[in-house]
Amino acid sequence: MKKKLLILIGSLWILLICVGCQSYDISKMLFIASVGIEKKEDQLSGYFYLPLSSDIGKTENTKNKGQGEFAKTSGRTIPELFQNLQYSTSLTINFRHVSSIVLNEELLQKEFIEELMDFIKFSFEIDFNCYLFVTKEKMEELFDFKNPNQESVLNSMLVSTSDVSALFLVAPPIHFLEFVQRYFNKRTIILPLLDLEEIWTIESEPSKNFHAQSAVYYYEDKIKEVIRNESSPYFSKSTKFMDHMDKIPLSIKHYKMKQEYKDILRLKIEFECDIFQTDNKPTTQEIEAFVYKRIKSYIEEFEEVDPLDLKFNNKAYRTNCSYDTLDIQIKIRKN
Repeated sequence: MKKKLLILIGSLWILLICVGCQSYDISKMLFIASVGIEKKEDQLSGYFYLPLSSDIGKTENTKNKGQGEFAKTSGRTIPELFQNLQYSTSLTINFRHVSSIVLNEELLQKEFIEELMDFIKFSFEIDFNCYLFVTKEKMEELFDFKNPNQESVLNSMLVSTSDVSALFLVAPPIHFLEFVQRYFNKRTIILPLLDLEEIWTIESEPSKNFHAQSAVYYYEDKIKEVIRNESSPYFSKSTKFMDHMDKIPLSIKHYKMKQEYKDILRLKIEFECDIFQTDNKPTTQEIEAFVYKRIKSYIEEFEEVDPLDLKFNNKAYRTNCSYDTLDIQIKIRKN
């Protein structure tokens, strides 16, 4: 009897769960994988990347031969962009799988950023689990990429963002929740900058594709671009990269940077180094001095946007450190 009762209770529980579930006809749904937003005069334009079945689970894109497909809408506000997309089709729009949001650089302003945050917070249209990017390019050209190798670079970079971190050479992708946290704590934010470049030739005509070899610092409503140069790899959170010291190739490995807040800020940097030259090898002291100059020049160039998040960390550690008294310590570990 007890066994039958348990079976009955279990059956009722399963039935209750099934009643609460909603069934979806996937053929009647339109999934959005990435969203781009730019502004022209008083109007916002929204670009919504539509992944094909050939995009799902792989980067090979045979149906459209490497060319992206997107829908475009206009509106005065962010909610209008999403509403107008729904009005344009009889399909049910699903934004819960949006992996990335691309903003035109000019939209990095307090009013728009907080409107975007409120929309995502209260509308339940987009999942919090997405990444933010910026661009100076025309959004239509960015989303209308073409790749003769039939590989969807857009899919890998903006749809499978967390799996392709090696593509971002200056700054790693920033998660939306991290962006929100840093924004309201008035911390320095660095976002990957998507650039277009003519790197393919399709039917004898140059075709643009995009990459992320630059970044943008956003700090207290100020914007400063970081163009990839000799110093930027040392601040890109990469643990392995190449550099050249007087035309001598250096392989930097197991790179670590640590900030120590006491009476002054100490920047402790450790790494291993391989030198691909047998003659005139630089000494350890010479390499350390070389890396010191790299670090110092980067900090001097971007001090106005607080690249080390010094203002926030001073409050957190109850210190009064400054860039003027920064102590940079370089240590090369033996392989």
